[in-house]
Amino acid sequence: MSYSTWMPRKSRIDAPGALHHIIARGIERRRIFENNADRDNFLSRLGDILSDTKTACYAWAAGRHHKTVQARSLLCYWAVRELGVSMASLSRRLNISVTAISKSVVRGERLAMTQKYSLLET
Repeated sequence: MSYSTWMPRKSRIDAPGALHHIIARGIERRRIFENNADRDNFLSRLGDILSDTKTACYAWAAGRHHKTVQARSLLCYWAVRELGVSMASLSRRLNISVTAISKSVVRGERLAMTQKYSLLET
């Protein structure tokens, strides 16, 4: 077994304007929220942190894989089409292939149009 197979990955490099795809999961895939009040409390605290730190959150999902795919698709669509991030750069940042980014952009565009989702002007 090589040394790198059991070592944790290196921490991400944080830079101004960097996009991050963040995933939070319960231990042993258990639910993160006990109930709707618990989820609402989390969202309230997240909103406060984003506001206090002036951090933009372009998309998020709390739920099963399908919602995660939708959130990633919207993130990719907005990053590439609205914010001018290159697919290659986004591919490196999210650690997925350029082909996956391309498909996510198409899915995200379709989702944004059908659901009338848009980025907020700040």
